[in-house]
Amino acid sequence: MVPSKNSGDIKLITAGPFLKCTLDDMRAMWLLVEVGYTAQAAAIAAALFENALTTAVVAESEALALQARKTKHAEIPWGAKELCQLDAKREMRLSEQLDKKKYQKVYEDNWTIAYFNYKWLCQIKHPTWQIATHAIKSSVTKEREYAIRPQPNSLTEDTQLSARVIAICLTKALQAIKSYFITLNGDEESSEYIAFEKKINTVHFGIIKNIKLEYGKSSPVRVLDRDFIKTDFSTLKERFGE
Repeated sequence: MVPSKNSGDIKLITAGPFLKCTLDDMRAMWLLVEVGYTAQAAAIAAALFENALTTAVVAESEALALQARKTKHAEIPWGAKELCQLDAKREMRLSEQLDKKKYQKVYEDNWTIAYFNYKWLCQIKHPTWQIATHAIKSSVTKEREYAIRPQPNSLTEDTQLSARVIAICLTKALQAIKSYFITLNGDEESSEYIAFEKKINTVHFGIIKNIKLEYGKSSPVRVLDRDFIKTDFSTLKERFGE
């Protein structure tokens, strides 16, 4: 438990339940991936994505926290695309605070790639021919025949899907945790703070290392509708390569 100066902040009170949902989603996603049910893990990952971004933007902005608390029908007032844009603006403001530079192009690239990843998860979560065709490969009995039964996917090509689902979940959960933690304003001299910061850094660099293992490999599931993309991702290419 990290000693904090802002434990009663309205932003934290509002964001807390969504951070709890994010962590529950993370645990459920991991359990499903471990036993080979990647498509079902991706469905949970899509929920994690929205819970994590809701946490991140609400924890940073009192105006958004109040907006979330006044919503009708007990639903968060932002769809996935708007959440991606709100979170990209949050990250842009954080960057500006650190070095006083404006990053409008970074904002465009960040929200677009985030929404692209969400759309990819939805290609698996929703009924699509891509994931349905991939799923039956795990229960092929002989040429052009397959069994209709529940069965985990143990195909080699499923490894790429699993790795990507895990990477998206870890990345978004980490964004939520960091945003919550910044507002928490913990005691930087405490042993709990130091241990937490070390763990966060381990996860951050671990994600980068493991993503590279699967980077560039072909995926059985792709985002086919790309009309929303209006950027060349130049800032991301500068950071991570082509």
